[in-house]
Amino acid sequence: MQNLYNYWGKARNPEDTDGEPYHLLVYHSLDVAAVGQVLLEQHSFLLDRLAYSMGLSKEQTIRWFVFLLGFHDLGKFAENFQQLREDLRQHFWPGEKIRKKGYSVRHDSLGMLLWQRHLQHKLFPDAPENINDFLQDVFPDWLAAVFGHHGWPPHKSDRIQNHFRDFDQQVALDYCLAWQALMQPDFAFVAEKAKDEAWQNRQKEASWLLAGIAVLADWLGSSQDVFQFHSEPMELKKYWWKYALPAADIVIKQAGILPPPVRHQQTLQSLFPYIEQPTPLQKTCAELAINPEPQLFILEDVTGAGKTEAALMLAHRLIDAGQAQGLYIGLPTMATANAMYERMLETYRRFYADDQNPSLILSHSARHLSEKFQQSLLPEQLRQARYGSEEDITAQCNRWLADNRKKALLADVGIGTIDQALLAVMPARHQSLRLLGLVNKVLIIDEVHAYDAYTSEPLKKLLRFHSALGGSVILLSATLTRKQRQMFVDAFYGQRQGQLRRDDYPLMTHAALSGNASELPLETRPSVKRDMGISFCHSEEKVLVVIQQAVESGKCVCWIRNTVSDAREAWRQLAGQTWLHGDRLHLFHSRFAMSDRIDIEQRMLGLFGKPSTPEQREGQVLVATQVVEQSLDLDFDVMISDLAPIDLLIQRAGRLHRHERGDRGEPVLHLFSLEPDPKPDADWYKALFPKANFVYPHTLVLWRTATVLDEKKSWQMPEDARELLEYVYDHGGECPEGLEDVALQMEGDTLGQKDAGAFASLRLESGYRGTDRWDEEARVATRLGEETHTVYLARWEDGKLAPWKEEGRYPWEKSSLRVNRMQLTRLAPVEDSHIQQALEDLRRDEKLFDEQSFILPLVKEGEGFKVLGEDEYGRVVEVFYDKLIGLEMKRLQ
Repeated sequence: MQNLYNYWGKARNPEDTDGEPYHLLVYHSLDVAAVGQVLLEQHSFLLDRLAYSMGLSKEQTIRWFVFLLGFHDLGKFAENFQQLREDLRQHFWPGEKIRKKGYSVRHDSLGMLLWQRHLQHKLFPDAPENINDFLQDVFPDWLAAVFGHHGWPPHKSDRIQNHFRDFDQQVALDYCLAWQALMQPDFAFVAEKAKDEAWQNRQKEASWLLAGIAVLADWLGSSQDVFQFHSEPMELKKYWWKYALPAADIVIKQAGILPPPVRHQQTLQSLFPYIEQPTPLQKTCAELAINPEPQLFILEDVTGAGKTEAALMLAHRLIDAGQAQGLYIGLPTMATANAMYERMLETYRRFYADDQNPSLILSHSARHLSEKFQQSLLPEQLRQARYGSEEDITAQCNRWLADNRKKALLADVGIGTIDQALLAVMPARHQSLRLLGLVNKVLIIDEVHAYDAYTSEPLKKLLRFHSALGGSVILLSATLTRKQRQMFVDAFYGQRQGQLRRDDYPLMTHAALSGNASELPLETRPSVKRDMGISFCHSEEKVLVVIQQAVESGKCVCWIRNTVSDAREAWRQLAGQTWLHGDRLHLFHSRFAMSDRIDIEQRMLGLFGKPSTPEQREGQVLVATQVVEQSLDLDFDVMISDLAPIDLLIQRAGRLHRHERGDRGEPVLHLFSLEPDPKPDADWYKALFPKANFVYPHTLVLWRTATVLDEKKSWQMPEDARELLEYVYDHGGECPEGLEDVALQMEGDTLGQKDAGAFASLRLESGYRGTDRWDEEARVATRLGEETHTVYLARWEDGKLAPWKEEGRYPWEKSSLRVNRMQLTRLAPVEDSHIQQALEDLRRDEKLFDEQSFILPLVKEGEGFKVLGEDEYGRVVEVFYDKLIGLEMKRLQ
């Protein structure tokens, strides 16, 4: 047994002389197992979920999972791994020539190889005779989960002799037997359970959760600050009780992953003091019976009906009932996530006991640019903060959770884009950790209608995974078809359910996992009921007349265009009008640098937001793209919109007369559109919107939208919402002969997107080891669309390159934006040698950049800056930028 202490698990750099030089492999294995034991003992909710998933008692769950964690690094017994430190290999085995060089297979996969080729035949000599079903059908699923502690399942490997010497295999077996003797797992119990095929299949579902806890345990068990290196041999039992378990207790407390006690029986008014009179939806959510099982709620109501507060009330009641301990809110864009984060800053503490400091983490790729988020991580922003060397542990915990997006979902309350949650059911590295982060949370998904056929597939898988692991879901939408609602209900159950039949609106759909879905019609509050007039503008000249009349009468106007190019063209047209002052004309779209976009967003909130005054609003005109549809609480007196699908028009109209401002007359949505020809051809929409045709290619949907609105001349909300959506998307609309081919093509494209989304998603029933399609998350697409890349804007002034936004933290990120790869693929050859040298120096000195980073060295020209680039075909593109119009690209050849 002395050979157990001849393998290193963690090692310092040779030049680092502080502390012991290495940590023995057997000790690190026990460290991680100890973290798993303490975590389950102290996190009773997680233990309940894991025991529920595995179909075991709590005692058996802890015993077997801790036993498994002790095997997580078996692959490090391989010489291929040990020779990564040749000095240590020679130290332990003097005189042995190293023969198996080259670490080409990861140690997680080597662990599975060792089990399959050697250990499974020798490991459990005293197990009962009927253990074979367990060893062949269950134990490999469990092992794959713990071997996958680096974020993906072990891959199939080759001959064991290519990686392990004979004595390596023997020492690994000796360790396993010693660990078995210490843990004493109950083989007779699991052998009996394994006779049940349903229980066997259940372990595949449980393996996803096992994998997530294994990742977390390995991360925490690798903390060198807590788990001090030990290189001197001692009995495993002594190390386990004297060092591993006490250190595990410390590291669990420091990580801040144990949920705080909740505050019970909150009312709407105590959660949201600004609510004086609950809406019917909010009142229903405060009173509906909560079942002790996974549940799905779909809340459909008009914009402004208080859906967010209703969902949070439901979430609190689920938490109060012991169904969850936190929540994650997934939103369609980073802007909506930022806005929700700021709203939750005032609310989330009310979910928890007064003396607690729960964690609130923002989770998306640009969250570090949110000043509110960065401030929330500072210790002085937290109650009971200490200063100097005794910093409040809560501040440390929050920063640990926030240091990457994979750990962010472990926070008590998470706000982020839906993408961060979808990666929990896609073959991206550390998906299991994301899934673990969601398992004790109510999952709230806003604007659930906003996702295409591709993204809807992993979204359905997410609902299934979450419900199977015991979680509840709340979906919010103002514009959902019955077909979409049925899709989400079926996904939650994991199978086709009874047909949903209600066409009422507003509507709550409620599904409990053990029963059938019910549909509850609702009223909406009178203040958000409205009659919306529809006025068609069949030419740009008519649109300009509408805007001029509004400006001259002191009203504020928004014209929503469907492409950046069209928005910029309209802005230039309006800039040339004598009746409109230049300082009252604004342009907002997605092709501004991050810093300029944030500045514009704040200015627009000041001019058109809820607190804006009549003096601020008077005669203001905003030309914008879809960026104003969902993310911002803006309110306009007059709105014009390019023709778009009906659900988007309903969303856009929600920014018209949004807040009470006295008598503004009946709201009218002015629709810039062709006349709805009764016999349209395939180019009906393209004739007026040649560029937007690429954004909204489904001409039949657009034609039906125009047709039904031309017939009705108005809509009443909420009464007409369902009829409009069903007519356009599902039921009533006819298909003119000229659009049949387009409709068939779109149907085929939709099916192709669904297939691609399904292929990109994981299958719950396959188990953690059921796929080899694992990849780095950067290459796993959560959405389809035009391929874009990040470009960084640099000013070339006074002989140096500087970020477009030089002030504050993260200047280069704030100087970036996303650009279509087809339109701008590379920088054109730079003739100025000084700029060439400056680019080389920048890539060398700035950590953010490498050789592939796309930096645009903009040279001053007129009111803006210019540089030449190339598109994917090598054609020269002039790239122009200024803070008024954003990035503009014009092909020169």
